[in-house]
Amino acid sequence: MKPKLLFAAIAVVAISFFVVSAQRGFNYTEEFLANPSGNALTQVYGNLKHEYLNDVDDEKLTQGAIKGMIEALDDPFTYYVTPEDAVMRDEDLSGSFEGIGALLQILNRQTGEGVKIVNVYKDGPAWNAGIHPGDIFHKVDDTIVDNMTPSEVARIVRGPKGTSVYIEMIRAGSEDPVAFTIKRGKIDIVSVESAVLDNNIGYISLKTFANSKLYDQMVEQLNDLKARGIEALILDLRDNGGGLLNQGILVADEFLDSGNIVFQRAKGLTQRIARADKNSFDLPMVVLVNKNSASASEIVAGALQDNKRAKIVGETTFGKGVAQNITGLADGGQFAYVVFEWLTPNKRSIHKIGIAPDVLAEDTRFPSVVSLEGIAGAGKVIEIVVDGETLGSTMADEDGNFKFVSAIAERDYSAVQGEALVDLATDNALSVAYKTVLAELGK
Repeated sequence: MKPKLLFAAIAVVAISFFVVSAQRGFNYTEEFLANPSGNALTQVYGNLKHEYLNDVDDEKLTQGAIKGMIEALDDPFTYYVTPEDAVMRDEDLSGSFEGIGALLQILNRQTGEGVKIVNVYKDGPAWNAGIHPGDIFHKVDDTIVDNMTPSEVARIVRGPKGTSVYIEMIRAGSEDPVAFTIKRGKIDIVSVESAVLDNNIGYISLKTFANSKLYDQMVEQLNDLKARGIEALILDLRDNGGGLLNQGILVADEFLDSGNIVFQRAKGLTQRIARADKNSFDLPMVVLVNKNSASASEIVAGALQDNKRAKIVGETTFGKGVAQNITGLADGGQFAYVVFEWLTPNKRSIHKIGIAPDVLAEDTRFPSVVSLEGIAGAGKVIEIVVDGETLGSTMADEDGNFKFVSAIAERDYSAVQGEALVDLATDNALSVAYKTVLAELGK
């Protein structure tokens, strides 16, 4: 890690440790029970536990209480992670997991249920077993998974390296489910994709900052692009919802040789978290963002914009300008809660505002989603027409209720991790970014 960032990273860790240590040292139990509402909560739990007609599940009761307490804050960035999801979250943050090596997606967007394969990583366990994109999960070991979500299926498909999992898939053209027995392996999560465009323009897409190996992966691919003779770079942060703060700082620093990167504002205190070091990537560049670029993506975009290192191209970003502490809980779950607001190098607050691009370019890769629900006659077929275009149809259930979600054009994936598939002809925002960086080169 670079010297000037090492101090910043240590400071952040120290602050987090102090907060957690302070919490452990304070007896919240006495404070909670001294509060009438807190005492009432324990009374409710005791009555349900010992006098309720049916048996109760302690875990469900306590998790429900935790979630209810957090929901009362009405803060989308403070949340509880169940023990099961915490395990998967930690695996993803580490940059690898043990499983079959396939990318999963919701099958039915109207119900949020059903899971299909959208990509299979080349030479991974699923690839070698013959799993194909488009396959739909039906059964995993002894469990029917037709109505599960992607995270639920991923949880039972993952497992220790070397163990086997039995999977049945529904495949187009096959009358019966296709069966596979797959030996799990270690899967590296590659969160960086790159390519070389015409006129020696390099392209790098960062899919998420929720990967502790992101910066190293990016530097590796940057070095490869430079070896291939690129003269400029497009850094694509579209649909990147953020992740680890230190990864955002490291990425921003890679493109800066001086200047501040990000400030932190807590209660009554504003201080610098990090400033740039030297020896950075120095070719001309632009940054591509959209309305889904958030958090660490906005830290990077804000740092490069305020330091006049790169033009920002695309749409106004999401506007998540707060950061959380993530604390491990006694049940194995995790509690993420907002502790400070971060500011750009010019001390701009972007929370609920976002970062406005220097060059506006609408992201037209995917059409707008039409989501409707309503009441009609039981069993009636409802045709959905918008501006004279028929988007599809749906049928009302026996109670007359219906839902409709329009299909979403799916992105193309390369089976080779790290390889970006891009098309200037069909990607408006990328085309604008490409022309902008060409202008920077005087071409």
